[in-house]
Amino acid sequence: MESKRLFFALWLDEDTIQNIQEQAIKYFLTCQGRILDEKNWHITLAYFGVSDLNTQLCLEEQAEKIKSQPFELNFTKCGYWPRPKVAWLAPEETPNILKRLIIDLQKVIEPCGFKPSTREYNPHITLVRKAKYEPSLSEINPIKLRVTKFCLVESKTAPQGESERQGAQYEVLKHWELK
Repeated sequence: MESKRLFFALWLDEDTIQNIQEQAIKYFLTCQGRILDEKNWHITLAYFGVSDLNTQLCLEEQAEKIKSQPFELNFTKCGYWPRPKVAWLAPEETPNILKRLIIDLQKVIEPCGFKPSTREYNPHITLVRKAKYEPSLSEINPIKLRVTKFCLVESKTAPQGESERQGAQYEVLKHWELK
C-alpha cells in the first residue's frame, strides 16, 4: 500500500507571496541557507506524518467537522531557530481564532492516529532551511494574510541527490473553506 507524508496547513495567497518577496525576503539572504521555493510557503497546523490511503480518508472525513471563521494574520517577526537551522517569518501575535482552530483540528484527527504535540504552537512560514545565521532584521512592516481555508497537504521528496538541491515539494490534496 502506498504511503504519503501528510500535514494540515494554511496556504499563502498570491498577494501574500508577492508581499513577502518584495518586503521581507531580502532580510533572509544573510541567513546563508537555502531559500525555499515560494510555491511551498505555508503555515503548518498539524503534521501527521506517514499515512496510508485509509488514514488520508479518515483525516479528510474528520476535517469536515471543523467550524471556524476566516481571520487575518499580520506577519512582522523575522527569526531563526538554530537547532533545526530554519529562518522564519511569524505573525506579531497568534489570534484566538487560530488557537481554537489548532485545538479543534488536533482533537478531531485523534481518531485517525494523530498524537498532539506538547509544545506550544508557534505559527510561522519557514523561508530558509540550513540557515547559518538569523535574518538581518527581527521585525518588518506587517504583511497581511487573509485566511479563508485550510488544506491537507502531501510532502513529496525528490530522489536522493535531487532532494538536497530542491527539498520537499508540497501538493495540496484538499481544502476546506472557513465560513
